[in-house]
Amino acid sequence: MSRTSPAGRSRLILPDLDSLAIQTRLVVRKSDKFTPGGFLQSLLSGTVTGKASFNQLASELRERTGSGMSRQSLHERLDERATAFLMAVLCALMEQRFKPVVTGHGEGAGAIRRLLVEDSSAQVLPKANAGSFPAHGNHHGKTAGVKIDFAINLLAGTVVSHSLHHATAQDKSLGRELLAEVRRGDLVLRDMGYFSLGEFTAIEEREAFWLTRLPLTTGVRLEGGGVLERRLKSRRHEVLDLPVVAGEEGKKCRLVAMRAAPEVAAARRAERRKKARECGKKPCPKGLVRDGWHLMLTNLTRGQAGVAKLAAIYRARWAIEIQFRAWKQALNLGGALDRKSNRHHLEALVLAGMIAHQLGMQVARSLGATVGRERLSYEKIYDLLATYLIKVRDFAGVSGFDPDPRYITRDKRARQSPVESGIAALT
Repeated sequence: MSRTSPAGRSRLILPDLDSLAIQTRLVVRKSDKFTPGGFLQSLLSGTVTGKASFNQLASELRERTGSGMSRQSLHERLDERATAFLMAVLCALMEQRFKPVVTGHGEGAGAIRRLLVEDSSAQVLPKANAGSFPAHGNHHGKTAGVKIDFAINLLAGTVVSHSLHHATAQDKSLGRELLAEVRRGDLVLRDMGYFSLGEFTAIEEREAFWLTRLPLTTGVRLEGGGVLERRLKSRRHEVLDLPVVAGEEGKKCRLVAMRAAPEVAAARRAERRKKARECGKKPCPKGLVRDGWHLMLTNLTRGQAGVAKLAAIYRARWAIEIQFRAWKQALNLGGALDRKSNRHHLEALVLAGMIAHQLGMQVARSLGATVGRERLSYEKIYDLLATYLIKVRDFAGVSGFDPDPRYITRDKRARQSPVESGIAALT
């Protein structure tokens, strides 16, 4: 079902679009005016250039197939079958995640085999689309938007999940979907938006590990019954590492606290006091104490990871932020979506953007094996890929994308990036 370029130099493994189009009934009988490859390539080009109206997409399709299709005919093609086709392409590009990968720092009991990192990115839509794509409203009325949730295995550079949601979907609810992917020996990094003590218990039941920042809304008691904030306030050393009981659920886990730099603590407290004044309230005393520390909870024992190692691992979470930023900078998805249209049209554009994201991940993984992942610049990879997606005639031609390693490596640094140090801590 897969093919690469004839020259054998392809960095990409592309799905068989014709088969997927038949399976999803996007194509019932072949036509010179409409081909699955031309259709997808038109959408990809539209997301890169921002020129994604029905008229512009129909014109783009004519350029790629050599045969004309009216705006109205393309409008009729963009329905449930088009969405199913694009979802099938996205899933086919993700098939690599099912291949067994041996990574981490060993294969014995307690070894960390995968480092799972999840994040989401919201894309604003014109408020006229609020009926199909609701977002959280504001004082001006209804708003519209979509949310893209993305999870990767940072150690192997492979995609674990990639999904599209309404902008009203909460990260905490999206995080539950990742549980189905968690396996024995995984380490799941959680940001505060995904914090859920119940999910941490579910991760442990899968014989896996978790590491998270501590949100202010979660209370923590010391095992002997003491108050965390009182201990932090009286602590003279730079680090605190002890067993605690978290939340109303009484979750037993390990707390690691590292004192924040004075300027960081001062900036946090100033921001907290400012927000309190704007609301006509006093700043939360508990928050002011916690602002002086970096606080994390985990089920990893001291023998599995010391304080410095935990800090390095958590900093690696920036990898997914970097990828989202590179992807959004390279694609003009915001421009493509800046229109009032029907649900299927907008879904098609977002899914095309997600497919471009998957292609960039494939290239990065392949080039990382050649030049070293620590040297890759995701910004440069996605920029070159975006330019190539406009230039190439059809989707099959995308397989010829093979950038010169000299143009996708980042500038040398005197010290390791947070991502490099996090990966190094585990490998």
